[in-house]
Amino acid sequence: MANAVPYQLLKREKDIYLSCSPNPDRSYIYANLKPFPPVSNQSDDYTVEGAMLDYELTPYKTEIIIGFTDREYNLIGDIYVKVLDLYYANAVPFSIDVPDVPTPQLPSAYSITLIIADKNDDPHKSLEIHACAYANFGF
Repeated sequence: MANAVPYQLLKREKDIYLSCSPNPDRSYIYANLKPFPPVSNQSDDYTVEGAMLDYELTPYKTEIIIGFTDREYNLIGDIYVKVLDLYYANAVPFSIDVPDVPTPQLPSAYSITLIIADKNDDPHKSLEIHACAYANFGF
């Protein structure tokens, strides 16, 4: 074989995977996006995966929240909220499709944050955050 160059196909494993501080020990979430990276003013499909060890994902109470921020952590566009309609026991791995998430007009540097939280009846605390992951782009 003359002039053959071996190569390795580099496949990304996770698009949003950096852990935020509210994650309980050994709990994890991450997400893959399609398309990746997101395109301004187009919808993205997210696949959110993970396992929560301290609580259960409860139908009509647990939410997946997706938000975009700029370099100074100012919100870009609207926050996207998907209320879950399925039950997942604690410590059971889950995979949840979140289709058609709108992508705002993106600056050259931005972050995407993914949160799993429960609605809360406390008027001073609207959400109880159970897990969080984020990714930075252009930083």
